[in-house]
Amino acid sequence: MAGLSQISTGEDLMMEPRMMKRVFIITGGVLAGAIIVILMLVGPHGQQDSVSSPPGDTDKGAEGASGPAVQALKPVRRDIVRSLTIPANISPWQQATLYGKVSGYLKWIGFDKGDVVKQGELLAVLDAPEIEDQYKQAEADYAIKKVTYERYLSVWQDNHDIIAKQDVDVAKAAADSARHVRDSRRALLGYTKVYAPFSGVITARFADTGALIQSATGSATQAAPLFTIMDLSKLRIYISVPQETALLAKPGVPVTLTSRELPGREFKATITRTTQALDPSTRTLLVEVDLPNEKRELDPGMFVNATLFLEQHPNSLALPPAAIASGKTRDEKWVFVVEQGKVRRLPIRTGIDDGVWVEVVEGLTGEEEVVVVGKSGLTEGQAVRVSNYDLPAGQHAKQKM
Repeated sequence: MAGLSQISTGEDLMMEPRMMKRVFIITGGVLAGAIIVILMLVGPHGQQDSVSSPPGDTDKGAEGASGPAVQALKPVRRDIVRSLTIPANISPWQQATLYGKVSGYLKWIGFDKGDVVKQGELLAVLDAPEIEDQYKQAEADYAIKKVTYERYLSVWQDNHDIIAKQDVDVAKAAADSARHVRDSRRALLGYTKVYAPFSGVITARFADTGALIQSATGSATQAAPLFTIMDLSKLRIYISVPQETALLAKPGVPVTLTSRELPGREFKATITRTTQALDPSTRTLLVEVDLPNEKRELDPGMFVNATLFLEQHPNSLALPPAAIASGKTRDEKWVFVVEQGKVRRLPIRTGIDDGVWVEVVEGLTGEEEVVVVGKSGLTEGQAVRVSNYDLPAGQHAKQKM
């Protein structure tokens, strides 16, 4: 038993170093992994905390000791124009649709669409035999009654006792009545010939030879017309001006007409007349512009853009719209000006606006440095760093309908 105990104890002594070595290796691996994890979690934050600076120091470095950076300029002197661009319609100077005054067959028609005619020129002839017969009958009736009156008058002048003066007067009245009937029939016979009421161009033809033309004396809607003639030597431009600017649209206001079909061409004119009353259904004022058209560059029915120069203020003090701040009310406006490196708020009053510049009518002298860029968040007396405002290219505003 003693021998067995000694043998067991010897084996245990041989296994103990191996176990200790294995435990040491495992423990060392665990410790090394823990150290790596700690370095990964703690190390970067500690480095960032040691290098980064507080947020306050960063903002201060961006703005510098003189405050935020702004761009400013001085008000400029320039002409400010308030304009309005809206569609316009072109109509001829004169236009007439010709109908037959009497009924009859179209015997002759001498012109077609596009032909140029002169005032008083014969355009068409109607065949109306009934009217011709009525005229001849009226002429014969007048002739006999005229002769009767002349005979009565001659007899009465020779001897008042043979014939009464009343018979002479009755004969005279009958002759005058017959003359009026004859003249009326002659006028109707004249209506069988259709003449041009003014010089112009035939823009429409509605009938051909042999067509029955009904009299349009009762209703033109039931009668077929013959021609439509237009005077194109001059044009009427019709413009509907909205209520907001109707009071400024007066005779003499300059107008420029442009068309997409004629790029680069501008037609200068002025407002000739207005209706002086707004249309209740559209709340617009009808404005007319007379435009000479000798070269026939524009045709009736065309669509053009009309630019009305409603207000013009020369040599006005002006600022870009971005420099002006607005309050709660429409009239409450102000700007920030820079004085000795600090900003000051000045109330102003503005005038017309052309989209690129705004007129300043009160509050500035023209010598101030007005903040244009960077005015958001500024407070009274705040120090700023000023640089010149780089004005971008702009286009004048054009109100369109």
